[in-house]
Amino acid sequence: MRRIALGLAFLASSAGAAAASSLDVSTEYRLRALSYENLNLNTDLSNDHSFISQSARLGFAIKDIHLTDARGENETLNIVLKLRAIGVEGSTSTLAAAPFDRIAENYPDASFKPFLENAYFEARRLGGKPWDLVVGRQSFRLGTGLLLDDNGAGLNGVTAKGELPFWDMRANTFFLQTQARQIGAPRNVSFFGLTLELPSEGVWQLNQLVEKDRTPETLMVTGCTAAGGTLTGYSAGCEVSQATRWFSSLRYQLHYGPLVFDGEAALQKGAATPTGLDAAQNHITFNGNAEVLRLKWKQTFWRKKDTGKAVEGIARAVFARGSGDNPATPTTDESFFPSNGLRYDGMERTGFGEFFAATPYDAFGGQSTATASGLQRGASGILAAGFGITPPAWKGIVLDVDYFLYQADRNIGYHRTLGSELDVALRYDIQGRFTMRATAAFFKTGPASNVNKNAARRMMFEASAKF
Repeated sequence: MRRIALGLAFLASSAGAAAASSLDVSTEYRLRALSYENLNLNTDLSNDHSFISQSARLGFAIKDIHLTDARGENETLNIVLKLRAIGVEGSTSTLAAAPFDRIAENYPDASFKPFLENAYFEARRLGGKPWDLVVGRQSFRLGTGLLLDDNGAGLNGVTAKGELPFWDMRANTFFLQTQARQIGAPRNVSFFGLTLELPSEGVWQLNQLVEKDRTPETLMVTGCTAAGGTLTGYSAGCEVSQATRWFSSLRYQLHYGPLVFDGEAALQKGAATPTGLDAAQNHITFNGNAEVLRLKWKQTFWRKKDTGKAVEGIARAVFARGSGDNPATPTTDESFFPSNGLRYDGMERTGFGEFFAATPYDAFGGQSTATASGLQRGASGILAAGFGITPPAWKGIVLDVDYFLYQADRNIGYHRTLGSELDVALRYDIQGRFTMRATAAFFKTGPASNVNKNAARRMMFEASAKF
């Protein structure tokens, strides 16, 4: 708290010293009342939770501090400080219970005490060049978030972004590091890479990422010498350290009339060092791939005679797939699994489906305590396909209906179907400042999740405001 107070005092003094600059203040608060039933996807051990989740942000930004003039360009400086607090009320055991404990471990604090989500300076138009430099703890998303996202916790490091002198291309380079956390085991992961953007009818984006993970982890490969010196399979996995993953992805975004398309395809390579007795003989390599496609169509049905405002409806479709591990390759892990992809939103998951919240590589609920993916042992990689509609709003109230199907990319068992989900949501928004939303998510298990046809659900009411 002392560091936070010093940061606020520094911002106040800086604003006074830079008369030509401006001070922006932003605030955001979100409250969710949540009820989960049968998180374990097993009626014998249902794991029900009801609680209130809170997320609050308070941000300060001193903008356009004049530095100097170079080559006819005005070099300026921005200084940004943003505090965030997340936590739960109504269930004292939620943070320690699976699968919420894994979410809490992603943040420096999950007891509704403020932590620094952002603390950085941004130098703009350095040397009169069209490049900006950002140094400090910052929010960051690579592409769609498939490969890397700070998940609202901030990442420490340096990024530089700017324009290239040919084809109207833009580039972004970065070196980032996960920050310390107070819950769970220490985590040490660094990221560095490059993004190139080329505009055409849409925008092409090439992303390169190197991820160095020095945190001990368990890989569910079929064969390696584990720490005890015994050959292990899917029942125990393989303990490794010093995992290095290389990712390459190509993204394309298109806005064409009523059509919006966003797709990203990625490849994963790399290697890890097992911690067993014969580590040199059991080098683990990575060889995975993934795709995420989103399509949205906005249809105008009519225009109001008095205002001319369009009455519109929306149809959308999504498809995501992540490769799973091939049991025929004992020392190669084909499962696609970045360490810090987009999958958390405060004390809840974000993904395809309000309950299952799937990504191409992991999901919520189920066997979350047993595997990194949240799937049953032996299953890896996720295929998710969904379709949704939003009819025209009625007196400002909007209805969203979405349906998803989930399947494991690979499973050593006979079945691959993980389940299906129906989501129904009502929302009311006032100029993007105040929003109320109520959702009901109904999940039915498939035989790859539980051979018995069980059901689970998530009910939620949300109120949020921002300025």
